[in-house]
Amino acid sequence: MNNIGILMTAIGLSCFVLPERGAEIEISRSRADYLLSRVSERDPWERMPDASSIAWLEAATLSTLADMYEATADPRYLEELARRGDRLLSHRDDKRGVTDGSGKSRPAWSMGYKYVVAKGGLMDQHGNVIISIRSTPYSNNQLTHVEVAHEPGKAGRFTFQLSNEFWKRAETFTNLSMDPADERYVEKVVNDPMAPYSAKAGTYTDRSNLIAVKANGTTLPVVQNMTLQPIPLAYMGYIGIIYTPLLRCAELVKGRPALKHLQAASARFIKAAEESYADAAARLWRNGPGNDEGYYLTCERGESFPADNVGAPFNFLGKHVCAELALYRLTGKQVYLDRSKKMCQLLKNRLQYNAKSDLYVWNYWYEPMTTKGWVPEDQLSQNVKYFKGAANVEDISHGALDIAMIVAAQQAGIVFDRQDVSRFANTLLVNVLTPDRKSVRRKVDGGAEYPAYFQALHGWADLAQVNPEVYKAIRQTYLNRGEESLAVCAALLKWERKLKQGN
Repeated sequence: MNNIGILMTAIGLSCFVLPERGAEIEISRSRADYLLSRVSERDPWERMPDASSIAWLEAATLSTLADMYEATADPRYLEELARRGDRLLSHRDDKRGVTDGSGKSRPAWSMGYKYVVAKGGLMDQHGNVIISIRSTPYSNNQLTHVEVAHEPGKAGRFTFQLSNEFWKRAETFTNLSMDPADERYVEKVVNDPMAPYSAKAGTYTDRSNLIAVKANGTTLPVVQNMTLQPIPLAYMGYIGIIYTPLLRCAELVKGRPALKHLQAASARFIKAAEESYADAAARLWRNGPGNDEGYYLTCERGESFPADNVGAPFNFLGKHVCAELALYRLTGKQVYLDRSKKMCQLLKNRLQYNAKSDLYVWNYWYEPMTTKGWVPEDQLSQNVKYFKGAANVEDISHGALDIAMIVAAQQAGIVFDRQDVSRFANTLLVNVLTPDRKSVRRKVDGGAEYPAYFQALHGWADLAQVNPEVYKAIRQTYLNRGEESLAVCAALLKWERKLKQGN
């Protein structure tokens, strides 16, 4: 089978990794195509029908295919990208006629597994939901198990037993009552208005860090047990990640007669992206906090992203910028450019400059998450009543999505200039890569090694457009590391060709 024949059988590329330890590392088209041949043939959506499989698996496949086209100019990579792209669009909520927790069928992909609020309802003897339950931690709420038992010899009294294997936490609440005047009223005992964004491991008997409850009457819940069920959310944070490679395909097709047969697919991708951004912007776009800044919310207040009604982290904004700048170039609509400028400015205004090493460091999030946080009285988030503000430095994996924003902005001539990109390149060379060029560190400010993020280097490779040393250093690290990655290999092949052609 020829190179593209191998490629065409490869469906459902993993997010980053196809490692083969111990093999001789080679950076070549034939090796990249071999790695493609090792990929599962199944659609990731079939294995897990969740937006996360589209964003972190299939969109990564499409990005690698675009890199391989730029590395080889072989149209069959884009043909495969277009085929997969159409399949990906067929899974969108509105195409399937499904609704998320809001009851709406949106032009996005619902997630309903690990990173959403989960809920449940405890029944009374009449079959009515007498206690409504919602989770409180930021993840793995589908693993929260609830058991109800009646207290022997105590009329009107019951016990809650809660557990979550991910958080390694167990909670027991005894002698509970459905009487609001009772000191053991279920809402008073169980609900913690200052419940944190996560949950500590251990066994507890006072205040839950797994759930919040709402009593819907005074009748006793029957003996029962249940596991909380995730509330689906058409998560707009993923649309930038998903549409960026589709719009990249459209831009590569534009103006190339040899790719004319892909124009119809390109038009479908542009139309789909515009539909999604029209919905997202109408509900979730916010100007501020500065006059020249803006961002998207994670979701509307009360929807099921755990930190609802707050700004999305920089990494999600990063891919929104990539997608919206592409839409601006493809459609000429000013609104895409305007929002991109504001998201970029939000990040640039919060960069920390290290003059000694001429590099930038930055955080994962921004205020109020990095500063004062919030308390219940602020009524900011319905799901997370209390959030202790903390400035957490960005990790290099999420940081790769931030780098995509920075490079795209510099290429578009907005907000970030060549000097800025050079400083981010220094962040890679000084803080991200280890001095021996054998591994990577976890955070963009340096620190301890974290080999698990080695595969993220493909996202930093585009900094080579202003500093070719980036290509050389990532290449050296890839060869020294001895761990293969299709995504890193494809990115290196792309930049090998670009640098030979003068970028």
